Formats: sequence, C-alpha cells, structure tokens
Amino acid sequence: MSAPSESTQGTIQAGSQSQSQTEPQSLPSQTKSDPQSRLDLKSLPLVFVLPTHLSLDALHSVEDHLVRGAAHLTYDVSEAGLVLGRLSHKKRAALELRARGVWTEEVLDSDLAGGRGRGDEPPSKKARVSTGNEPNGLALEGKGSYLTGPAKEVVELDTETESEEDGMEGHRVEKHLKRPQSESVSSGATRKEDFILVVKLDWLDRCLTSDSLLPMDPYLIYRARKIARPATSPSTKSTSIIQRARQDVSALPSHPPKLHRTTTSEAEEDKTNLPPPPDWVRNRLPYACQRHAPLHPPNEGFIHQLLKIRQIRQLTLDEIAVRAYSTSIAAIAAYPYKLRRASEILSLPGCDAKTAHLFSEYQSSASGSLAAASQLDTDATLRTLHTFTQIWGVGAKTARDFYYSRHWRDLDDIILHGWSGLSRVQQIGVKYYDEFLLGISRPQVESIASTVHRHANLVRPDDGEGEIECIIVGGYRRGKDRCGDVDLILTHRDDAITHNLVVDVLASLEASHYITHTLHLNLSTSDRDQQTLPYRGDAIDGSRHFDTLDKALVVWQDPIPPSTDSDAHPPPQSKGKNKNTNPHQRVDIIVSPWRSIGCAVLGWTGDTTFERDLRRLAKKEHNWKFDSSGVRERDGKGRVLDLEARGKTWEERERLVFEAIVGRGSNRWTLLVMA
Repeated sequence: MSAPSESTQGTIQAGSQSQSQTEPQSLPSQTKSDPQSRLDLKSLPLVFVLPTHLSLDALHSVEDHLVRGAAHLTYDVSEAGLVLGRLSHKKRAALELRARGVWTEEVLDSDLAGGRGRGDEPPSKKARVSTGNEPNGLALEGKGSYLTGPAKEVVELDTETESEEDGMEGHRVEKHLKRPQSESVSSGATRKEDFILVVKLDWLDRCLTSDSLLPMDPYLIYRARKIARPATSPSTKSTSIIQRARQDVSALPSHPPKLHRTTTSEAEEDKTNLPPPPDWVRNRLPYACQRHAPLHPPNEGFIHQLLKIRQIRQLTLDEIAVRAYSTSIAAIAAYPYKLRRASEILSLPGCDAKTAHLFSEYQSSASGSLAAASQLDTDATLRTLHTFTQIWGVGAKTARDFYYSRHWRDLDDIILHGWSGLSRVQQIGVKYYDEFLLGISRPQVESIASTVHRHANLVRPDDGEGEIECIIVGGYRRGKDRCGDVDLILTHRDDAITHNLVVDVLASLEASHYITHTLHLNLSTSDRDQQTLPYRGDAIDGSRHFDTLDKALVVWQDPIPPSTDSDAHPPPQSKGKNKNTNPHQRVDIIVSPWRSIGCAVLGWTGDTTFERDLRRLAKKEHNWKFDSSGVRERDGKGRVLDLEARGKTWEERERLVFEAIVGRGSNRWTLLVMA
C-alpha cells in the first residue's frame, strides 16, 4: 500500500481504494460477515483505532471494515471524536490518550445533565442526556454536535490492570483520502472536536454481525473532553510522570553526580571484590514474596530516602511512580549486602538507571540525603499534605481537597472551619491525632492481645473443643519495635464459634471500657456463612477487595485504675482530676474461620508490596485468586482450593499456603516465621 501524500496525511474517507480481505483478530465474528455489508458508518465522527493489543494485520483489517462502512478514519488521535480499542478500563483509556499527546478530563453523567460548558458561560444549545436509542449511542443536537458539560475532576492515571501490555507490532500505513468537512459551530458552544469517546472494539464486531448501528453505551469505556496540556509552573503540582521527572531533576544540584564508569581492570577488580549475588538476584525473581527482607536491612539509610520520595509521589497522586518506588525499595531491602556502587543496583530486579543515579547522589552527599526526598521536609505544601494524610480516615485525595479546595493549612483550620463537614471517623482521627502517632510498644501489643483473648474466651467458653486462639500479625509479627496499630486474628476449629464472634467480643470489651470508639465493623464473612469470597473477577462493584473477613477497627484505651479483678465489675471511668490519661490506640480485631486461617494470617502479615506481589504471583503462575478468605481458581467457575487442609496448627496451615503459591525448598519462609 502506498504512503499518503502530505496533503492527505492524517485522515481517511471511505470509497476511494480497494480493501484488504484480511479479518481482524479482535473481530472473530466478522469472518461470516458479508464483504459487501450495507452497514453505514459515515455518521460517526472521526475514528482513531488504538494499536494497543492489536497485530499489524488485525489493525489494518479493522480499518478496512471501517472504510467499507464509509467511516472517516484519522491517524491523528488529537482530531478523533471516537477511539476504538481493545481496552476495558477507564484509567487505561485516559493513559493511552495521554501517551499520544491528548490530555483529557472525564465528562460525567451529572455534568451532561447539568448542561453547562467549561467555566460559567451557559451553552449555546440545551444539552440532553443520551437515551441509548440514537444511531450510534450518542446524544446529538442538531447534526452531530456533542453534548457539552463540565468535568469536575481531572482523570487520574495508573496501570492497576497488570495483565495489560502496551504494544504495536509494526507501523501503521496511512491511506490516501481526504478529511470530511467539519460543521461550523457558534463561538459560544463547545466544539464537537473537543469531545472524545473511547469505545470497546467489540462494539464494531456487534455492528458488523447485526449489519446495523448499535448503541455505544454498553461498550463505552471513557467519555471525556480534550483539554490543553497543563502548564508547568513552580506553583502547580502536576501528576504527570514527565513533569514529575522534570521537577526531580530541577531539585538536584547544578552538577549532579554521574554514574560511576569503570575501566576493564576496575570491572575485573569489582567482580572479585563484590560478594556473590543471592539466588533471587541471579535468577531475576521479580516478586517481593520470593525473597527474605530483614527488618533492618544493610541499606536502611538509602531506603529511608526512597521512602520519602515515594511519600511525595503518594501526595501528588502519582500512582505509577508509587508502585515503581515500592518495587525498587522491596528489592534493595532484600539485598543482604551493603551497596558500594551504583552498578550493583542495576543487577537487582525492579531497579533501573534512575534508582542507580539516586544512589550515586546519596553516596556523594555529605549528609546522606537526596534533594528530591528533602522536599518532604522543606516544601510547605508537601508538609501540610503529609500532616493531613496522617489523620486516620484521610487519604491523599482528601488531603489535597482540604488544602486546595478548602484552603486549610493546619489541624486548627480543620477544627475551626470544617469540623461539622468531617465524617465521624475523620473527627476521631483529628481528636486523637497525636496519640495515634505515638506508636505502640511490643509489651503493650502483647498486653492488648492478652485482654482481647481473655474476652473472646469469656463470650465463647470452652465446650471441650479447645479455646479460641489469638494470633498477633501485622508489624508486630514482622518484628517492629513500635507498631502503628495492633492487628489480631481470632480463630477456632469450630465454625459455629467464629460465626459473629467479633460482635460479642466487641460488646464485652466496650462494657469493660477498653474500647472508646468503633471506627468500622464488618460482618461479610458471617453473612456469607464463612465461605471463601466468591470469585467475580478482580473487581467487585468497581473496587478491589483483598480482605473481607469479619473485623472491628476500634479505638482502644486501657481503663483506670488498672483492672486486677474480674472484668464482670469494671472500674468506672472517672472524670475530673482522675481523668483517664492513658493514650488512645488503634486496634484491629479480625475473625477467621479455621478452614482458611492460613490465608488469613498470610494476608495480614506482610507489608503492602509483599501482599500485592503474593497476589500477582498466584495469578501469573497458578491462575489463582488469593485473598485473606481463601484461594479460588480463575477458570470462570471459581472453584475453591483447600491448600492448607493438611495443617494441624495455624503455623503449618500458613506455611502450606505460602509454599503452594511461592514454592518449596527456599529460605523465603523465614520472613513469616518469627519468634
């Protein structure tokens, strides 16, 4: 096929050249379609076909089908009003557009119903909501004009869908046709070229099969308005990865240290001086759950700096960078030797040249710090956002809303100007802000666990089947000297004992004045008869649920005076000069049935990166879905797998689950087996 001339480059109009008979891989049902299909697609706006996940032949075949239907194609996505692709997630669609230079903001249904354009100017035409009966599923006004309406939030981007991969197996060949004439639009209205729809490629398949235009609504992934690329300025905190990288570079010294370059003799000397790499480095094992990481690794100082940079990325909602730093940090934490040169970092899975460059800067710094990390302490905005995120119940998005929308600058502003607008949980987080940050020592954790264990056996007395067991997990089990909260799992071999156990334990502790507030109570396991969470893909109701066990997240305070008698007659909570001054602390009480106790303990022991990689490994290597309630197959049927049936104790059952997912015959288990 000949290349297009400059005068026609970018768009295609049907009917001017012969078509390939090759059918696209993504449209299997079209192999039975009539090549002379009467499907009329000329009413569609300019169409761009995403090459992601399509081979070159399949891409050309899709374009040929569109041309046969008289659709207007374009190879410039910035011109397109309709994008067809093999995608399934809104955020992924926004990322694909942004990677091609098209910045967008989502247009919500509420925005369409409001009928307002950008700013406060009223639209020149009254908007109406799509009914799904229009020829192409769009709501139209007059001829082909798009709905106008404000989008209230810039789309956030991430790559949460791990199975998706970018790729294009060749260059697209442009066809030799003219762009259709666009309609004139009054100056007061939003031009139709400013809007863009991303629709699943399955929509075209169904249209070709039925030989008619079908509504797009069931296949719509992302409806957005094109916007100008956000300008980079010192006062604007952009979530763009490229802009973030530029800000990092600008924060470095004027002459940043370069990576160490060695001569041949130095390289040979390095090989003799460097310690032998561990097995997971030689074998390039990418998952954090495949290697042991001590509590205090040899490179703890450098890791501390990377953690601060990751915190900054969290505050700026750069989710992709957060995951990248988490992966690098996990690999460096598991490396058993003190890093001596940047080239060592490049050998670690999950670490790249940027991480090596940061290590060079760290090595050359007299204070052992990184310029990018110091912003968390020196930048007033970041300091305030960090303060807000340390409120229990406030995440990065809410903290940014506090700062940028409500213009609060400290906790006093929240109390004075926004107290009534906070949720109950956030009010509690503000009230006990300083106390929650104190941390809990290991003896205190053990004391709280002992009290919860005692009350659990009070409400469920031993009937000959043994007592309820109480397992301390979370940071305590990983060996932390001070824990942010206390995570406890209660279990019993009789399912009748654990059914609704958390309710009775909570009531008993409240009656004894140990619990001052209940932040969250979940009974989903008891509600589904303590069975493993049903498999419904990776998301339920649009969100991911890793843990659905019965649990109570509470605020704990030891009563005064110290209780030495039976809890049947607890001391009254005195006021005035005898006011209880014991700190308020965070405690999570989880209940798991015995059949899945191994999964529960495993799911509540590791840190975030460890648990994330454990789920990814189970998915990739075994096609299993692992969560704290059990393991199911990802075969469409969701069959429950009992990986821990042979275990006699909860320790044995946890190890059986771990070895089934990660593999046997390694020292990785030492991470989870702690004194």
